[in-house]
Amino acid sequence: MQHPHSTEYLAECFWPGVRESDLIALDERAKASAAELSADGDVVRYLGSLLMREDEVVLCRFEGSERAVRRVAELAAIPFERILATDHAPWADERTASGLEQSDSDGGVAPVQRIDHHDPEEYQR
Repeated sequence: MQHPHSTEYLAECFWPGVRESDLIALDERAKASAAELSADGDVVRYLGSLLMREDEVVLCRFEGSERAVRRVAELAAIPFERILATDHAPWADERTASGLEQSDSDGGVAPVQRIDHHDPEEYQR
């Protein structure tokens, strides 16, 4: 399902045998390509990658126009199969606004404190 107003995209890569060193090199190339394209006026940000080891799939996260994301992925030689528009779950914003989760300095989500309901001492803290 395509969303015309979506600004976040995933480059989906089926990558058998991918190693950590491959991801480090990919991340460096993607950051450099995004910076190069952004300097030319087509703003795009590389948000990092996710590896699903069992499936041998890498997802590269971007923010920008679909055209700019595709161009960065090509410039960075990311072995993508397709570019997918993404949306966030509507309740994710509610959790952040209510203080249940707080962003860290890198723009990620800080861990939520877990309370073990089977530990009576936890309620006394």
